[in-house]
Amino acid sequence: MSDGGDSVSSDDCINDCLEACCCDCFWDAICFRILCALVIVTVLAAVVTLLVFAFVPCPVRVSVEDAAISRLGLAVENATATALAYDISLAVAVHNDNWLMRAVHTAPLDAELLFAGARFARVRLAAAGAVVRPGRMEVYHATAVADNTSVALGNAGVGEFLRESAAGVFRMEVKVVGQVRYRPHHKLHWLDAICRLELALSTATSPAMFKKVKCDVQKGH
Repeated sequence: MSDGGDSVSSDDCINDCLEACCCDCFWDAICFRILCALVIVTVLAAVVTLLVFAFVPCPVRVSVEDAAISRLGLAVENATATALAYDISLAVAVHNDNWLMRAVHTAPLDAELLFAGARFARVRLAAAGAVVRPGRMEVYHATAVADNTSVALGNAGVGEFLRESAAGVFRMEVKVVGQVRYRPHHKLHWLDAICRLELALSTATSPAMFKKVKCDVQKGH
């Protein structure tokens, strides 16, 4: 719109205002130094954050991706001993969330199976030297089978076993133990995780459903 003179668009007005503000700010020594300081602090904070994520080890995580029981029963029960017969399969995953560092198993990775706090089986998941690459996970499969294994359940444990057997769902724990080194670091870290499972008996014609379980990795190892 004009009023007897040269027309001035709103865009030109806005551009002139922005140019004036920017020029005034950048030519002012104090304003320029403040902006430079803010930029430097932001860049340094970003660099430090990246270095922390890249080179400070993040402990591995553990999960049970799959598990199934095709047999679990009392093989022997008397006043002095209790024995179990079982056939259990596991798929345990170790997750390495580090960006650049490999997680190397410096000792065998084992899984202990416990019922009512009593260990009744121990299986090997991975040998020493196995590697979990940065940002990846490795899934380890194992099967525990026995016809007659002594277990120190005690009267309370046997009673709990009978109750869960009648209900058709067994509550047990898988304890994952090992030792990990995050390359290129040389410090060794013990791995100790507890996975709490609830498993129903599976058959070839009626497999039980299983939902992935996140394990509690013990701190301070």
